[in-house]
Amino acid sequence: MMINKRLIGMVSESKKYIAGNVAMQWCNLAANIGLMFTVSNALEKVYNRQMESKDYAVLCAVFVGALVIRFVCEKGAAKMSFEASHSVKRKLREKIYEKLLKIGASYSEKVSSAEVVQVAVEGVDQLETYFGAYLPQFFYSMLAPFTLFLVLSFVDILSALVLLVCVPMIPVTIIV
Repeated sequence: MMINKRLIGMVSESKKYIAGNVAMQWCNLAANIGLMFTVSNALEKVYNRQMESKDYAVLCAVFVGALVIRFVCEKGAAKMSFEASHSVKRKLREKIYEKLLKIGASYSEKVSSAEVVQVAVEGVDQLETYFGAYLPQFFYSMLAPFTLFLVLSFVDILSALVLLVCVPMIPVTIIV
């Protein structure tokens, strides 16, 4: 499935919800990164027998904070997904209705009423997945590898580069 600029332009109010969805997913990623760094730091301290009671408190606080952030982000992304698909369905159904009014009763000479109803209902409902899930996930999948590269480049630049290069291979392997 490709990005249909004409379709997106037709329902441009959905862009803000798609961007909101991507932002929520990105915040979720940031919370996961923070949690993983804290857990790995705690594991290092346990291994080196340097773990103190304050470190346990920090670990618990970060864990609870990350869970709260992830919960809020998941709920927010779901709401943005719903809002994007809702605005698209409303706008496209309005456009179909306006087009039918413009054509008048003569539309039934070219297309049956059943086909019009089916396209207006089922066809537009299928766009819910496109605007509510596909587009936000597409943009997030472009943003996440660069975010992980930036974060991991401070840890180990070679590993970060290998991961950045290998990310495009994932869809290829799935297809193969």
